[in-house]
Amino acid sequence: MGGRALVIGLGTSGRAAAALLLAEGYEVSGFDSRPSASPLESLTACHLGGTTAPPAAYEGLDLLVLSPGVPPAPHRALARSHSPDAKVTGELDLALARARRRWPDTPAVLITGTNGKSTVTAMLGHLLEHAGARPFVGGNLGVPLSTRLMERTGARPGALVLECSSYQLETLSPTPVDVAMVLNVSPDHLDRYDDLDHYARTKGRIFCGLRPGGLALTYAPDPRTVSLVPAAWGGSHTAVGAPHGPRLDPRGRLRVDDTLVLPREALPLAGRHNAVNALFALAAARHLGLSVDACDAGLREFSGLPHRMQLVAESEGIAFYDDSKATNVASVVAMLDGFERPVVLIAGGRAKRGDDLAPLATLLGAQGRGLIALGEAKQAMLDMARGVVPTEGVDTMREAVLAARAMARSGDAVVLSPACASWDMYESFAHRGREFCDAVRQTIAHDPATD
Repeated sequence: MGGRALVIGLGTSGRAAAALLLAEGYEVSGFDSRPSASPLESLTACHLGGTTAPPAAYEGLDLLVLSPGVPPAPHRALARSHSPDAKVTGELDLALARARRRWPDTPAVLITGTNGKSTVTAMLGHLLEHAGARPFVGGNLGVPLSTRLMERTGARPGALVLECSSYQLETLSPTPVDVAMVLNVSPDHLDRYDDLDHYARTKGRIFCGLRPGGLALTYAPDPRTVSLVPAAWGGSHTAVGAPHGPRLDPRGRLRVDDTLVLPREALPLAGRHNAVNALFALAAARHLGLSVDACDAGLREFSGLPHRMQLVAESEGIAFYDDSKATNVASVVAMLDGFERPVVLIAGGRAKRGDDLAPLATLLGAQGRGLIALGEAKQAMLDMARGVVPTEGVDTMREAVLAARAMARSGDAVVLSPACASWDMYESFAHRGREFCDAVRQTIAHDPATD
């Protein structure tokens, strides 16, 4: 192999791609807009700071590798000008093509959606692991596939289960995969895309490499996902939630196919949206050959991911849930829809462009006990819920938990599900979730009712 490559963005995925290309004999240069980024050893050149690398860095390229978080337009333009024949790719596309050549018989599953993709990825990986399949689980979630390809020891993975962001799908080529799914599409990242349709079409690229006999999974109540499956696709297309597809039946059971019907209690995670996530994971697992018993046993032992409707504590009949990963309105709506308890919602942060708060008011009217608002979007949240449920604005997470605890009744849930990004007050959604968990534990420890 070999050639000349420029890797744009030297975060986790960019560094993994650069290491893979160096191992293949490429001459690799790198660029990162952060002046403090750590360069990789063995790079031919490393350009730090600014919006692009110097024009000369784009000359004579065979590959331009774009990291997911990097705005691609200026780099694509420079590559077209200086190396018009260069292939534009990303770490996921690069690694998946090599994985298919190295492990042609290993089934591959690609998972995307505005919300729920990490949970479905982890859940399917858990089902396969529990059944003894030894999958690789990664992509946008956790370890880049390039890193796994660099490991020369150990058995080949029994399956590849890859979470894919829309940014990663921008550079995806038609590489053979066995299952591809779009869980849902709602407004997100509209600072990157022209409009919602452009964003949705990018999600739809996940179907471009389905093998004959592969499975396309979409969500019937979200017809936009169904429309993304190519009209010429001749394989199997299953819509979760359709009358004859994987669905929640009138008794609340998870009906996956004619032989796999599980009670809702088989899934340890709260919320109707997690039951839908389970249907996607179970449908993919069945397509890959897992038995009914393996699916049943694996699902019952899945404990979920941090900051995604994670039960933190329960005190005096009030359950506290950390759903800090819910960074847009659609994810909070999905959580509230069909939730088993009345909810005191803690929400707010940095609102995302194009996100409409109105659907929250509708569901708060049906499911809400009250709203505690904080962060940059505090006033917008309070205005949205005025006249619908009791509201209170606060300045800190500790104040939010105290106010929610005072508003809640026995049998209710206090849920941090912000519907906003975290960057106004926190380093990340995980940092925000940890602050919430700490505040919950402090509140319970000092609650006279628990003494």
